[in-house]
Amino acid sequence: AAYTLDLPPELKKRRIHPTFHANLLREYIESDDMRFPGRQLPETSQLNDLAFETTVHEIVGYRWNEKRPVFFVTWSDGLTTQEDYATVAQLQAFDDF
Repeated sequence: AAYTLDLPPELKKRRIHPTFHANLLREYIESDDMRFPGRQLPETSQLNDLAFETTVHEIVGYRWNEKRPVFFVTWSDGLTTQEDYATVAQLQAFDDF
C-alpha cells in the first residue's frame, strides 16, 4: 500500500515525490516532557533554495506513462524522483543509462 501526502510548498519546490510506501511512514508520537525532562531535540533546518544543493547521482530505471517515458532519478542526497524525458535528456547520467 502507498499513501500520497499533501506536502508543504518547500518540499514541493524540491520536487519530492508525494507518494510513499506504507513501510516508510510512522505514526507521529509527541515527545513526553515528563519522561524526558530537559531533552533538547535537534533543530531542523529550513528548506529553501540555498540550504541544499543536489546533483543527479544516476538514472535507475524508467516506465511508460501515457506513451511517454518517465525516468527514476536518484539524487546525491539519496532521494529518488520521477522525471520526464525533457528533464533528463541533457544529463550525463542519461548518456550513461
